[in-house]
Amino acid sequence: MLILESSVARQRKSTDVPRASPPFEGEPEKRRAILHAALKVFAERGYHGCRIADVATQAGVAYGLVYHYFRNKDELLESVFDEQWTLFIGAIRAIADGPGTAAEQIASVIRFALDVFRTAPAAVRVLILEVPRTPDVLRAGSTRQTFETAIRLVADMVARGQREGEIRADLDALVGAASVLGVLDMNLAGMVTGLLTAPHPSEEELERMKRQVVSAAMGAILTSRNSFVEPAQGGS
Repeated sequence: MLILESSVARQRKSTDVPRASPPFEGEPEKRRAILHAALKVFAERGYHGCRIADVATQAGVAYGLVYHYFRNKDELLESVFDEQWTLFIGAIRAIADGPGTAAEQIASVIRFALDVFRTAPAAVRVLILEVPRTPDVLRAGSTRQTFETAIRLVADMVARGQREGEIRADLDALVGAASVLGVLDMNLAGMVTGLLTAPHPSEEELERMKRQVVSAAMGAILTSRNSFVEPAQGGS
């Protein structure tokens, strides 16, 4: 079971994009079970408090089988990161291929990520808190490439918005994309730590966060003559 799959599927449906093959189709079932278990254990105990034995117990597999698929705990965390971000990148691509102006699409990326916090808080907790605390994973080639892919996809939206006159022309598109994702990242960190919302926010609380985060992120990149009005609850 993949944590973000249902959210990605909903996003594909909402943007009317043909469904591609699942990104991990054909992957051994036990490997996927180990990744799912690792995500849960990392979220509950943190990277440094997690042992391979804990993951094996959670997955219901033999201790040695984890090492059959993963060399060590760093590789396991990196694989969790890659799996979840591959799904998130798939959602960004679905949004980019769907309807709407560049500004509307960027806002949809933000809303999607905040929705995932409610439906899959463990995934968000690991991606926001545990991966940045593990330098070896952050330095890994695939992790860096994944970050770059996400930023460049959003940068393409920013560049299109600049051509259409929605987004400030004085911004480098990559800087604009990094700024949007930075606002999103810090607000998700505040939600994960309980600073900005309850651990399990209500629908009303989540909608309030969506409106404010979208407003803050879009306000930094839109031209002075453009403003982005986030729809009220039930209007998105």
